[in-house]
This record gives sequence, structure tokens and C-alpha cells, in this order.
Amino acid sequence: MYASRAQRVAKDRTRTGGRNSYSTRHCGGKTLVDKKEIIMPEALHPLDRWPYSHGVKVGNTLFMAGQVALDHDLQLIGENDPEAQSRQIWQNIQSIVEAAGGKVTDVVRVTLFVLDFKHMPAFHKVRREMFGDSRYPAATGVQVVKLGLPGLLLETEATAVIGCS
Repeated sequence: MYASRAQRVAKDRTRTGGRNSYSTRHCGGKTLVDKKEIIMPEALHPLDRWPYSHGVKVGNTLFMAGQVALDHDLQLIGENDPEAQSRQIWQNIQSIVEAAGGKVTDVVRVTLFVLDFKHMPAFHKVRREMFGDSRYPAATGVQVVKLGLPGLLLETEATAVIGCS
């Protein structure tokens, strides 16, 4: 006998607990398990100071923390230079996606947090370079009053589907 949709949904649950976390789904009487994998590329700055991961991969979906223009040594790249900051951010995003087994063109969605929309042409220029003339990710831009560290002009949060491009 088939369980009702409500019973199947009630059976779906997320298990947490560090690197071995996983989620379960039920399909056709089978339980499907997607393990949560923490992505921490060596090329990016270490996170000793902050309790978050650069990326979390579940199945082939990669969720990335907001990336800013910091290099491996936590030095700001491109003070007052929106193009240089955007370039560093996309290098960071590319490092995370590649560490998860994908490529930068697998990015399907970005959210930009900007101090001033006047810098958008510089951000768009770098994105065009990363993606060519088409197949850009879905994007949302939000102007904010302040970002997490002095000197930052932009923060970009991204989601990728590994292997989609």
C-alpha cells in the first residue's frame, strides 16, 4: 500500500552533524541519500576566525557563502577598485566550484550585495569575461549600507549545479 503524500513528506528528514550530514528523500519506494560535503579550497583564506564554510555541496548542488575580495592571507584586493574586487571574488568562486568538481560556468545563481550601484558596470564586465557572451547565471543585486569589513565594495553569494554546463 502506498503512503499518503503527507506520510511520505513526514518521513523525509535532514540529518545534521558535521561532514557526514545527509538528507533523505523517498522515491518509488527507495530512500535516496545526498550527503553534505563541506568544500574548503586550499586557495582561499582559512576560516579560523569565522564559523562558516566556503561551500556546502549536497548532491550536485553547491551553495557558496558570500565571497569578498580577500586573498589567502586575508588581505583586501582592490581597495576602491570595483573591477579588481569583482575579479578576486570570481577567482574565489571559481576555486570553490573547482574544488567541488565543477567549473565556474556551472554557477546558476548569484546575489550581489553592493555599496553603490554606480559600480555595477565594473561587476558586469568581469562577469561577462567569466561567462562569455551568454548563459549568464540568474542574478539579483541589492544595495546595502555596509559590508562586513572596511574597504569592501561588493559581496557575491553563489549557487552552482555541478556538471550542468
